[in-house]
Amino acid sequence: MRYECLFLFALFSSPALAFVHISQLKPRLPVSPENPTVTFLWNGDAPNLTEKEEVLDGSFANSSDQDLMAALLTLAMNTWTNVPTSYIILNQQQDASAQVDENDETFSIVVEAQDSQAVAAAALPSFITNDPDPTALERDPHVIHDCDISVSNSSVSAKSLLRTLVHELGHCLGLGHPHSSYRSIMSYSSLDDSASLALDDKAGVSFLYPEPGESEDVRYLTTCGVVGGQGSTAAGLCFGLPLFLLGLRRCFRKKA
Repeated sequence: MRYECLFLFALFSSPALAFVHISQLKPRLPVSPENPTVTFLWNGDAPNLTEKEEVLDGSFANSSDQDLMAALLTLAMNTWTNVPTSYIILNQQQDASAQVDENDETFSIVVEAQDSQAVAAAALPSFITNDPDPTALERDPHVIHDCDISVSNSSVSAKSLLRTLVHELGHCLGLGHPHSSYRSIMSYSSLDDSASLALDDKAGVSFLYPEPGESEDVRYLTTCGVVGGQGSTAAGLCFGLPLFLLGLRRCFRKKA
């Protein structure tokens, strides 16, 4: 067997549990394969970033907090954008007027003081509105019409903030907390302090935003998913085994 195929057995031997929807409504961003991009407006502020040399190969070790923050935002968004079986594209644009407002249908990232020192950041996805005069997007509970991320301006390590940003962006995509998975970036109790996506995370974003060119394969990957972690073991087997078979099929297709 070719060495490039061996990773499949390592992948399947590791626990695969389940991705979790943020709500039983399974809401997703108002995008499509034809219009796949969501732009977040960043207010241009940054927390006091420490241990800058620990990220991006140390290339921002002597940079300003704002420059590194911009780079971390780009890296966090690319982490989700680069999932090959998903069409979603996230990017950011600096705009000093960005603010947290659940009814403006604008996706914002705002660095600001928090009520609690324990809060590093919080994503605020809106898919059910109290607006007395809702727009067409607001009337659809299956669409995340607004998602702002409030980031604490307290001192934080660059590596920790990067992981936090990837996690909060996952909520804006429509993913919740898989409490039974310790490898997912979306888990509260991760065994990994990196900002990499686990199998659960990739399956979740592929379910919500399946790449058309991979639609036949993604159909096998993402017929599962739970709300609030219920039934996660069965759901994990449901997408874990097809992923293994899909990868094996592609591997031997290349070999042939």
